[in-house]
Amino acid sequence: AAASGDCNLTHFRYPLFRITYSLVLVVGLPLNAVALWMFVCRLGLHRSVPVVYMANLALSDLLFTLSLPLRITYFTTGSWTLGDFACMVPGTMFTVNLYSSSLFITLISMDRMLAVVYPLRSRALRTLPAAWVACGAVWLAITALAIPVALNHKASTDKECNVSRCFEHYSDENWRFGFNILCAVTAVGIVLPFAIILGCTVAVVRQLRATASSLTTPSQRGMNRHKMVWLFMSNLLIYAICFIPFHAAFILYGLHKLHYLGYNFFDVQTITMCLASTNSCLDPLIYYFSAKTLQRKTETAETRDLALVKSTGTGTSYDTGIAASL
Repeated sequence: AAASGDCNLTHFRYPLFRITYSLVLVVGLPLNAVALWMFVCRLGLHRSVPVVYMANLALSDLLFTLSLPLRITYFTTGSWTLGDFACMVPGTMFTVNLYSSSLFITLISMDRMLAVVYPLRSRALRTLPAAWVACGAVWLAITALAIPVALNHKASTDKECNVSRCFEHYSDENWRFGFNILCAVTAVGIVLPFAIILGCTVAVVRQLRATASSLTTPSQRGMNRHKMVWLFMSNLLIYAICFIPFHAAFILYGLHKLHYLGYNFFDVQTITMCLASTNSCLDPLIYYFSAKTLQRKTETAETRDLALVKSTGTGTSYDTGIAASL
């Protein structure tokens, strides 16, 4: 965000950012540290495709929360004395977390959709090697994005107030360069993933309704299908709260900074940026709604259900395949 030109800490963004980042640090750091430990040490990265995706999501959130003390320091003092590199790190980690979270949530949604709608045909796609390749592609793309973002997030000198700034007071040249990046990554990293998740949600709800009446065994009745629906709802909720408002406000504010719009959306952009920062605290909702599913899915159950599918043909075996894939 750009500074509004004041030389004191009276603008509401300073206490708002300070409080928001402090709360996200206090809540998000332990949540994601414990989640990552659970995925790596308890569940194991060699047992389940969703665990691989969620472990990478937790890692992204953890890296972001670890960078928050630098942001808190700046919005407490209103000046920056730690140099360019220290300014580049938290600015870059915000972007890295925002778009890697969006892509990992999309991968989780696609995996769950394939498990429910195409439980048998998707087995060849839903493998651990494929999951690691997908995660590697995400990190590679995010790293490529992080380089220009980092170069655009250096500390700057506010000559009016005679202080060094970070996270704000960007030049018009910085804004033009950053705005072009913002529009591109919004389309690829937010709009497209949101459309995919929305489509996955519709497909899963339709499939669960179509197969509900044919689930007759105790194990099938025990499946908590509401948790599956809520998993997708939590994904959409994160977009509705964190991702979409921030990008809409940021683009509008960028258009104002580039003199295309007269109205200054700075205050709106400030509030939505705080909302975007809370995604590392909301992502554990995904872990919660996936927990029982992951515990039920064992190698023994998959082998048993696959054998049942082969021996009974289509019919009820299709729904049994859904139970195994969940």
